[in-house]
Amino acid sequence: MTESFEPLSGGCACRQVRYKVVGEPLFTHACHCSDCQRTTGSAFVIHTVIAKDDLEIEGETKATTLPTGSGAGYDPHFCTNCGTFIWCKYHFSAKGVIVIRSGTLDDTTLVKPQAHVFTRYKLPWMTLPTDVPVFEEFFDRQEVWPEKSFEKWTELVNKYG
Repeated sequence: MTESFEPLSGGCACRQVRYKVVGEPLFTHACHCSDCQRTTGSAFVIHTVIAKDDLEIEGETKATTLPTGSGAGYDPHFCTNCGTFIWCKYHFSAKGVIVIRSGTLDDTTLVKPQAHVFTRYKLPWMTLPTDVPVFEEFFDRQEVWPEKSFEKWTELVNKYG
């Protein structure tokens, strides 16, 4: 998290869906679970957690429900034209919280993983940075997130249930 936040912008591959994140993200993590590997076709996905109210989106998206290792599932929202996953709603998370697929940002250098999760599924050739927390499974938000982010997450939980 930064002292002076500038809105983040992004969109899909065909540019029919554009979005802006107008509030400071809560947290960014890289997920190495096999589900994320499968849906991205890559070694991991980078998720930036935001308040749903902070997402301004233009263009048509559609959602589907996909499984997660926990069994809770999630709803990825994707461009109806090109299929790019833009954002996701995890069923286990607070109702007012979503994640942006960080690779859809116009400038992907603006966010950096603050943790690596589900690393027990990490591909063996991947070397993780030593200055970022690593978790074999998920983490306790209260212990890992910056205090300001955890306070905002708690407010969202209280507001939306």
